[in-house]
Amino acid sequence: MSIELSPHALKVRGINEKDVLMTLRNPDKVLFDEETGNRKINDKILIVAYTTVKGIAKIVSAFQTSKLDIVDRRIKKERWRGI
Repeated sequence: MSIELSPHALKVRGINEKDVLMTLRNPDKVLFDEETGNRKINDKILIVAYTTVKGIAKIVSAFQTSKLDIVDRRIKKERWRGI
């Protein structure tokens, strides 16, 4: 699968492209966001939101967090679900 990174994910948030790509290739969890329709990948401290269009994974956003419960809370509220 090809990957397209947005400037927002890298420049605005200051996230390393290598970390985003590594997270996409070896995710801890893959979740579907019921609200936005994007997939979320959680790799302990890096959450990557992407959508797939014609076989290309387009990174919508990425953010780092130390609040690991963010994933559990959104799953519990049924905003995110495992895929």
